Amino acid sequence: MSSDKQSLEKPTSKKKPKHLKDYFDFRNNQINQIGLILFSAFIISTSIHFFFEERFTKEQWQTQPMTRHKIVDDLIDSRVLLNKSKPNVIKYLGPPSLTITKDIVLYELGLAPQFNSDQVEHLYIEFSNETVSKVSLRLYDY
Repeated sequence: MSSDKQSLEKPTSKKKPKHLKDYFDFRNNQINQIGLILFSAFIISTSIHFFFEERFTKEQWQTQPMTRHKIVDDLIDSRVLLNKSKPNVIKYLGPPSLTITKDIVLYELGLAPQFNSDQVEHLYIEFSNETVSKVSLRLYDY
């Protein structure tokens, strides 16, 4: 009788749950070690880039025109000029270096280190209905 009961019961094969420390045990797992090293390198390089990247300031833009090439990327990425009126942009950045048409103005960015190029980079601002519609970098020959 007892043998019949055993055959009706399902065999139990429970896995032992992993302890929390087993998920973070990197001693014998080279793939996890390489992943941790690459992740750490990514975090460190991103942090270094963030801390040493030049930030746009109105004062630096107006007082140091030869170093504008260092901060122009932050100005474009922040999108602070979009939808501003033309008088507000001129008040914010100062008078433009060159006016192409009444709707397009250029600001010189100073001399960025270049290998062998006769082109000069400018901040290109395009207006539509007296508000900024496009901000980008352009290269112009002299």
